[in-house]
Amino acid sequence: VDTSGGSLHRRGYRQNQLHAPMQETVAAAIIKMSHWNGETLFYDPFCGSGTLVCEALMHAARIPAGYLRKSFGFERLPDFNAKKWQEIKKIEDEQIKPIPRGLINASDIDAEAVEIARMNCQNLPFGDSISLRQADFKELGTLRGITLITNPPFGVRMSNEKELLKLYKQFGDFLKQFCPQSTAYIFIGNRKWISHIGLRPKWKKPLKSGDLDGRLISIPIYD
Repeated sequence: VDTSGGSLHRRGYRQNQLHAPMQETVAAAIIKMSHWNGETLFYDPFCGSGTLVCEALMHAARIPAGYLRKSFGFERLPDFNAKKWQEIKKIEDEQIKPIPRGLINASDIDAEAVEIARMNCQNLPFGDSISLRQADFKELGTLRGITLITNPPFGVRMSNEKELLKLYKQFGDFLKQFCPQSTAYIFIGNRKWISHIGLRPKWKKPLKSGDLDGRLISIPIYD
């Protein structure tokens, strides 16, 4: 019996995407595992298509995962109660709340990625509250006391591994120098790349994304 009527990981906000985007449910898991609760500024310096950003918005604004779905498979079951379903939806939709402008921030060096992320965010309530810009992370300046959650490039947008590992080292240097009193949660597609960041993780948790047997790492950054 198909009660979903299509894969539930497809939230519906991602109308456009770059190559090899992160699955929505993996992004949602990363947000949950970070314990980010909206009390600190959120920043993603490698936003790509904006999947982590959109999931952060859904989490902070309490938007139900299936909010944009037009229909579900269970609606075609013989004992489906349309009235009860509308009551349940109403209860959940009433939990949705606006978020402060500038609470969620993101950037990417790729202008096309930023534009795609902006379009995807606009498909969700309060998507215009998210601050997006084109920028190289090395030019962001000081980000004090933030929660940084990101998925750095893992090969698709980098020409070779040597270039990739150089990027990871530069990103680690950026965290040390410009993100005091912050915590970074970084999904890394290959565990051997973790050491190239040059910072000791507080913890590492296995997390699969497609063919990647990756790790989500937590790095607290002090003054």
